Amino acid sequence: MIYPVTIIRGGTSRGLYFHADEIPLQGKGQEDFLRAAVGEPDSYEIDGLGGGDMWNSKVAIVAPSKHKDADVDYTFVQIEPATNKVVYNSNCGNISAGVPIFALDRNMVSFPDGINTLRILNTNTNKIMLAELEIKNNAALVHGDYQIAGIPGTGAKIFMDYRHTTGAITGKIFPSTNLVDTINMEDGRKINITICDVANILVFVKAADLNLQGTEMPNALQSNKDLFKTCDEIRGKAAKLAGMVERWQDGQTLFLPPVCLVAEPQDYFATDGNKITATQATLLGRIIAHTIVHPTFMGTGSCCFAAATAVSGTVPNQLLSNKTMPVVFKIGHPGGIMPVEISLKPNVDCNKSEFNRLGFGRTGRKICEGNLFIKCK
Repeated sequence: MIYPVTIIRGGTSRGLYFHADEIPLQGKGQEDFLRAAVGEPDSYEIDGLGGGDMWNSKVAIVAPSKHKDADVDYTFVQIEPATNKVVYNSNCGNISAGVPIFALDRNMVSFPDGINTLRILNTNTNKIMLAELEIKNNAALVHGDYQIAGIPGTGAKIFMDYRHTTGAITGKIFPSTNLVDTINMEDGRKINITICDVANILVFVKAADLNLQGTEMPNALQSNKDLFKTCDEIRGKAAKLAGMVERWQDGQTLFLPPVCLVAEPQDYFATDGNKITATQATLLGRIIAHTIVHPTFMGTGSCCFAAATAVSGTVPNQLLSNKTMPVVFKIGHPGGIMPVEISLKPNVDCNKSEFNRLGFGRTGRKICEGNLFIKCK
């Protein structure tokens, strides 16, 4: 079987982009099709177009929108190389940045030359995202002087605004209804966490509470088996508090919510060897999911990090210098600095807070397009 496919780098991820009308429907062969597309069940994904890791086993399914408030509908799919699972319950900020490139390329939408805003309905969360980008001849500009950490060179800026994505997974910004929850660990420790659900759901923990500096690089964290065991327990108990599972043990193997280790700004060296100074970052963050450490930082997670920090009393807010939230929140992650633009409309009820602006700049480009050959069973 032959299927049209486009490969696009969106931000610091690379994904396969499909027109929804040109592939099997969800629940009617789509899952097997996507496994074959990336090359599963081989964890290296040699027999497909995946990259053998979470960051390069991603899919975007796009179509003209059926909703009056959106221009296109977009479904994000994560194929997990380690488990062969096909996951539909989250979004990816990096892959989202490739959606306007694909939509314009496939003539799903039409815009005049200049800066325009594409309204994207993410079907995973049923939330609207806004993609602000420059368009010429109904194509997204690729070349520019905007640079993002983790990708060499520069490109045209695509600003992804997530102001409308509060409660993306659970329906609440703070699904436990608390700004801080204290969980009792099985070894007797008590750890303070903040569970926040904006763009995506994360659980925030002070790195120091896990005897870490917060400057550690992915390789060092990846080899720390005790840390993963602790984070699995934190994730499971956070998932229970968020109403995602009935038993905390069932939440340990979920990808969501990832644990974000938070620390005050410090000097460290990024993975490219460049020195990041304490003055460059607002806070430091390291993402630990079920089996992996994120090499940079999640796009959706960056919005969640900024949103959680902006609310007084949360775990990340406690580490904020002078308790002053900047207009541009700068995350120090393993790959460098990721700026998030934020403007909060606070509310006494923390779950009714709103945002005037909440997002980050990305770059992206089409790498190739052509026909994908799927082996028939």
